[in-house]
Amino acid sequence: MAESLAFRDWAKQEAIVTTVPISQFEDAVIGYDAEDFVNVLLAQDGTREPLLPALGGLPFALKSHIDRELENIQKFTKRKPLFMFNGIDLALHDRKTVSKESDRAVRILEEAWRVYDNGDGDAAVRAFEKACTYRTTHILRYLYHYLHEKGVSVMVAPYNAAAQLVYTDQNKGISACHGSASLFAFGADKFVLHFDWDRQLAHYIDCDAARSRLQWQPQQMADFLLISGSTILPAIPEIVREGQTPSFRSARQVFNQASNDGLMAVQQSKDEDYAKLFKKARTAIKHMVVVQSNGDYQQLDFEHAPNDLATIVGVRLPIELYHYLQKGVIGPRVLDWRTRKEIFESPPLDGGNSSAYRELVQKKLQPLHLRALTLLSSRLARYYHNINVDLICWFSESEKQTLDVKGSTQPETSGKDAETWHVRDALRRQSTAVHSIDLNATPIQYAITWLSDDALAKKSHTKREKDQNSVLKTPAELLSNTTWRFLHDRGYINSSDHTLTVWGKALKAAFERAAADRYLGATEPPREAEEAIFVAFELLRLDLLNGKDLFPGVSGGASRGSDGDKANVQLITRIASLGTFKHQSIGYTGPLSRNTLAYHQVAAAVRNGLRDLVEVHAVNLMLVGSAVRVRDNEEYTELGGRLPFLKEPDLGLALVVKSYLDELCQPPERRTDVRKWFIHAENIDEDIERAWKLWGAINAGIQAADGAIVGPEVRDAFDNADSWLRDRRASAVNDLAPQTNGTNGTG
Repeated sequence: MAESLAFRDWAKQEAIVTTVPISQFEDAVIGYDAEDFVNVLLAQDGTREPLLPALGGLPFALKSHIDRELENIQKFTKRKPLFMFNGIDLALHDRKTVSKESDRAVRILEEAWRVYDNGDGDAAVRAFEKACTYRTTHILRYLYHYLHEKGVSVMVAPYNAAAQLVYTDQNKGISACHGSASLFAFGADKFVLHFDWDRQLAHYIDCDAARSRLQWQPQQMADFLLISGSTILPAIPEIVREGQTPSFRSARQVFNQASNDGLMAVQQSKDEDYAKLFKKARTAIKHMVVVQSNGDYQQLDFEHAPNDLATIVGVRLPIELYHYLQKGVIGPRVLDWRTRKEIFESPPLDGGNSSAYRELVQKKLQPLHLRALTLLSSRLARYYHNINVDLICWFSESEKQTLDVKGSTQPETSGKDAETWHVRDALRRQSTAVHSIDLNATPIQYAITWLSDDALAKKSHTKREKDQNSVLKTPAELLSNTTWRFLHDRGYINSSDHTLTVWGKALKAAFERAAADRYLGATEPPREAEEAIFVAFELLRLDLLNGKDLFPGVSGGASRGSDGDKANVQLITRIASLGTFKHQSIGYTGPLSRNTLAYHQVAAAVRNGLRDLVEVHAVNLMLVGSAVRVRDNEEYTELGGRLPFLKEPDLGLALVVKSYLDELCQPPERRTDVRKWFIHAENIDEDIERAWKLWGAINAGIQAADGAIVGPEVRDAFDNADSWLRDRRASAVNDLAPQTNGTNGTG
């Protein structure tokens, strides 16, 4: 989505942009629309990283761009800004709309891969950059907590960030809004389009002056912005062109032909459903739900709201849940599923054409999603206990899978195991094994290591009496008990006595190997190793951690050596896809692999499901009264930032490892140095060494696993790959080697 940039260009053409010195904003608190800000970074010249959709993860220069923005804001305004994030998706943003948007993005990416596979790297970069903002929810999740760490005020709106910003501005909570067209539609008086820090200029729109120049009434302006495309409503179909951002100039033509009447314009549209969505969007603007400064949630113009507002904005949730959403304890995804009564799986970055990915999202992840929904629903109104959730996938929208929330949601049983965890600090501190482990940095390692003492583990079986409330008080108690509840839920802890299960012991063995290799907790961020190892075990349980040809016909798989060589390369590369690549703050340049990306997206789907569940456990801890609910707001946000699976790794490390191993399958005299293909990597040698440590830890856990959970075929496959890797490394000496064409991703 480059709508924000398109709106900027149109606004300049219409001469409705006012430019003033930045000094006029001294002592001003600027409220940023966070998603709009990120989308502009991902789409504009100078900051975009065109190959982001081919790599997944975070843009390599994201932190440096954010840091620069924050430094300039502090320098010129002398005040800290507020970043506002979108919350629960509006009900009017239906499956048909989402499906159309994702289909367009996938067609763009399909063409980009076709061009890349034909060997035209530069053209591929231009093709990939058209979809830089597709599937970036994980970036926003990370950004929220990164900004909090930097001391910036952050907030998640109950629904729409632009609506919340305008309301906050009108009630003097901020000095000015920073964003795009949606702010105009929601009735902002003025808003900043962007700051030109180098020239020390601010470009803003005075909405009354703009309407006067265009000779439009407020409703006409709102209608025009809606049909042009915004966060509320996609652009009217008549102005949508394949592979292009909808043009405001084209929207103006459509609007003029309808006598500047939005209703007339949509009634003339070739898409009959669009008129219905347009009317709902109009209503949503007038009756959005926002949070007040005192923490209460208000529906705008409540007295005149229609009775069917739930079908437009969404079914209301308890205020307490909106608060946890606002503070970043839980993301909007599961809440959206619950209120919408539907999970819609859109295609991943690689296109999702494989049976492996489709079976994963349609069937294998069902229990994980159901568990998160069940645990959440059990503490909501009885209405939610009796409403199931449909699972629908893009490749078969007519085939619904029903998640039986109704049959699983019994408050007395759905949280039974979780309610055995009320470990207070006094007991927690009795373990000597965890004294050197930072709970906040590596909570999974801490939780597993703490339970390695069976006698202490049995003491952790701490049920809450009926008259006991708010047992858990400190941030450490919240994080540790949330992590234990999550691990218990995933089968790593026994229900009877809280000792480690066979899966828990295998995970412990992997952690011990990683610690011995000085890998566990020694990375940046420290949790990289524990999360990569944990996700590997979850993939193993789903029968997805192997060297099989999971993506037949998808380019970029292991290409050299015997079938056995290729299987080993695939397996080790897939392990590497769970780790982090150390790259300079600049767009990626180097080889790509759609096959490896396909596996990355499998792992990302699993990782996101795990994040959902651990978030729900954190919220459930407070909803059931196990923890103090009224606490410093900082503690809520810090809890969300310390929960596992916050940051999604990119594909860089896997591409380095695959290139290296592919080349080692060649005779020594034909090998070349891969370092020159990854010209912006910080240290290729260290990356590869870290990949071997990750491999060694996971292999150690698998070899130590009980035969009941890891069969001889899997154990032998890993053992053979380990021997193969040792032999290849011994033969390599210092030969590092490239593969395929390098692609410049700076833009």
